[in-house]
Amino acid sequence: MSTKSITDYIALLDTAGIEYTRDVPLAPRTTLRIGGNADAGVFPDSENQIIEAIRDAKKCGARYMVLGNGSNVLFDDAGFRGAVIFTKKLRGVSVDATTLCAGAGASLLAVTTAARDAGLSGLEFAYGIPGSCGGAVCMNAGAYGGDMASVVAEVAVYDSEKDRICRLDASEMRFAYRKSIVGNGERYTVLSVTFELECGDKNTITEKMTELMKRRAEKQPLNFPSAGSAFKRPAPDKYVGKMIEDSGLKGYSVGGAQVSEKHAGFIVNRGGATSDDMIKLIGHIKNTISENYGVDLECEIRLIPEKA
Repeated sequence: MSTKSITDYIALLDTAGIEYTRDVPLAPRTTLRIGGNADAGVFPDSENQIIEAIRDAKKCGARYMVLGNGSNVLFDDAGFRGAVIFTKKLRGVSVDATTLCAGAGASLLAVTTAARDAGLSGLEFAYGIPGSCGGAVCMNAGAYGGDMASVVAEVAVYDSEKDRICRLDASEMRFAYRKSIVGNGERYTVLSVTFELECGDKNTITEKMTELMKRRAEKQPLNFPSAGSAFKRPAPDKYVGKMIEDSGLKGYSVGGAQVSEKHAGFIVNRGGATSDDMIKLIGHIKNTISENYGVDLECEIRLIPEKA
């Protein structure tokens, strides 16, 4: 991307009154705490502004990507040549009867606690997942037997190809294991999500959420930066963490990147890990599992290169 295109883009953002920051650090904005700076960080405060930010980027040929809580991405240490559009200000949550609506930037913590406080059941599985509502829908996030596909009724998205907002119901979302029709982040941008939940007992819901959080704390390396599970499960009866552990890789390190000593399905940043450390470790794990089991692991972490 040329310097001129980002300069032109910034000028359009100024005209539209959309908040931005030049040369924005990415590492503090991801759960892995890895990555250099983006040419610009854009912070729209409404659906209209996020749409305008995308339109303007396309208008002047500026590279861009939309990011929620940065919980499953790995940016290059050299940064991102382009603009990162953050959804964090689109965080409104509302409840009407058994329907809960949330902005794309709403954290899953906020969404799950709002459901609990309203006595609505169905989202307990998502309590403790460190992502945004939009990101969770994109990858059909799930845990402990639940996933987004089981509770999402409708998703409002901006279709950049047709330049319009459209509403996709659950069947149109094409949910599958860790993916959906909006998961590639190119054509569609999630604006808001509507969940259809069930009435439940608030105390029972609270107890379940507390129990699931306890299980997370016992089994997952929550004391180190990570991007959650590093690899997708290749089959219902194949557990990646066990294969990695049985291959002798638990605790294996490359620089500051390490296979968690607590749960081998996680790769953690033990301090000072670089994107190169992470990529080399991911590659070593994939090669080892392929040799030992004949299984080609698919990385769940989205690797974002410096340049397109």
